[in-house]
Amino acid sequence: MSYFKNFICGMLIGIANAIPGVSGGTMAVILNIYDKIMYSISLKNIKENLRFLIPLLLGGAAGIFALSKVIVQAMENYPVILNFCFIGLVLGSIPALYKKAKGDGINKRNWVFFAVALVLMVFLTLINPDAASNKTLEEFGGISPGFCVWLFITAAVSMIAMILPGLSGSLIFLLLGTYGIVMESIATFNLILISIIGLGVLAGGFTGIKVIKKMLRFHPQALYFGILGLMIGSILIIWPGFSFSIEGLSAVTGLVIFAAAAYLLSARK
Repeated sequence: MSYFKNFICGMLIGIANAIPGVSGGTMAVILNIYDKIMYSISLKNIKENLRFLIPLLLGGAAGIFALSKVIVQAMENYPVILNFCFIGLVLGSIPALYKKAKGDGINKRNWVFFAVALVLMVFLTLINPDAASNKTLEEFGGISPGFCVWLFITAAVSMIAMILPGLSGSLIFLLLGTYGIVMESIATFNLILISIIGLGVLAGGFTGIKVIKKMLRFHPQALYFGILGLMIGSILIIWPGFSFSIEGLSAVTGLVIFAAAAYLLSARK
């Protein structure tokens, strides 16, 4: 029974991780298995926790795969509406993240981390306004050594983000310009790209978790204020433009619905 339960939990976390703005870490907290995952993902403890991790990983893969086809179709046919929904998810997640960052009080010096992160996102938007354009593999020019290295790096960075409650790994993919490729590779079951992404995820998980644990232990508010700046700034990158039309009204409706859903989900303890 525990295998099935862990598989279902993995599916829910996988689905959350596939949607930019929705945190797989937050879903793990809601499911009350976040602490166990953090404990299990280390070279010291992984062997004794394989009975827990394997069905969780299989469920996560199934959840991501199931949602990837839907997202790829939406990216092709309804890109403006999809991006507005993504913005709604980000907006809905911000209040809970701010509450977590604030804690019992705010150290004014930590606003510097927020400002630096926000300015960084504005800078990225100005120098690369098409960063989150959801390009296909063909638009990227196909598989090349340089592209494989970049995909590996973005997967590693995104995995580090997935570890943190309140931050979405898929949002990092989106900001780094590889979200469309990741969803396409999973939907089409491209084993080469999936292998590269998988290796990046493993590298990010095993190396990043130590850094994250230390930051959460010694500088949690600085870390979360930096994340808050990245999330607010990410709206500039995701923004697809707006026009008063049926599509525009549908996009705004999607934003409101997804913002409310993300708020309710992230606010749960």
